[in-house]
Amino acid sequence: MTEAFADAANRRRTPPFDPALLHPRHWGTWLGIGGLWLLARLPRPAARLLGRLAGRLAWHSSPRRRHLARVNLRLCFPDWDEARREAVLRAHFRIAGQCLVDYPLLWFGGRRRHRRLIRLRDRGGVLQRQRRGEPVIVCAAHAPALDFGGLRLSLEVGGVSFAKPLKNPVVEWINTRSRCQHGAIVFARHEGLRPAIRHLRRGRLFYYLGDEDLGLAHTVFAPFFGVPKATVPALGRLARLGGAPVIPAMALYHPGEDRYELVLEAPLQGYPSGDAVADATRMNAALEALIRAYPAQYLWTLRFFKTRPPGEAKVY
Repeated sequence: MTEAFADAANRRRTPPFDPALLHPRHWGTWLGIGGLWLLARLPRPAARLLGRLAGRLAWHSSPRRRHLARVNLRLCFPDWDEARREAVLRAHFRIAGQCLVDYPLLWFGGRRRHRRLIRLRDRGGVLQRQRRGEPVIVCAAHAPALDFGGLRLSLEVGGVSFAKPLKNPVVEWINTRSRCQHGAIVFARHEGLRPAIRHLRRGRLFYYLGDEDLGLAHTVFAPFFGVPKATVPALGRLARLGGAPVIPAMALYHPGEDRYELVLEAPLQGYPSGDAVADATRMNAALEALIRAYPAQYLWTLRFFKTRPPGEAKVY
């Protein structure tokens, strides 16, 4: 996508500013956003120090999140000893702390800084497919760096995605504005699959997240690290109706380099098959392969196994 096209899409899709957001009840939020604007301008050594502190604070102040992550790691890596799982978990909290401190860079960093900060590793030929006007579905695993990967991809191809609206209207406005700043289009999750299918048929890219446990309705149980997981079987339908290949992906933060990266793998072959369980299993296996390669980068604090098959005990 050219910068002129991205700017035009940006003007069309950036949410309009509502003067009601300046009401005194929102002043505290605006003050906090001003602090985040300053945070985005810190030198990297200072930002990295704050990231380490944020990771330690999250570790010590979030026993519930530690519990969820330990259960997930124990289910997914039963062959690992406790020390190895604990080392991965601590590394995950350090990565999450840095991503949290760096999040204002997505809001206030700008195009040039985003290109420098976030690297794109395109093993799946996504950019070439988009230049030819071909639709693509990027199926990403949940990760602390998820939004960094999505923003970097939008710099190149714009794209379409879904998001759950935030409760705070000021934060919702500025966060949606950030996600759309390079030409992306973000729909609310409750709008369903039709917007994604429509844009895929126009040759756009869809940034899809399929690894959340959204409950029993409209899901199938498919193995994830060998554990039955309630999986939404929408990806196969999207690929079929949109005529799009599926590219597994994961966004990473590399502490040693102090850089973010979006890894785009080769497309799934023979997908979709038309069988909902088989397609959900293929999706889970593709994400599992990425998570095994970068275990500390996955968002282990989510309740990925909260819905259990009939007769199975709760795991959390």
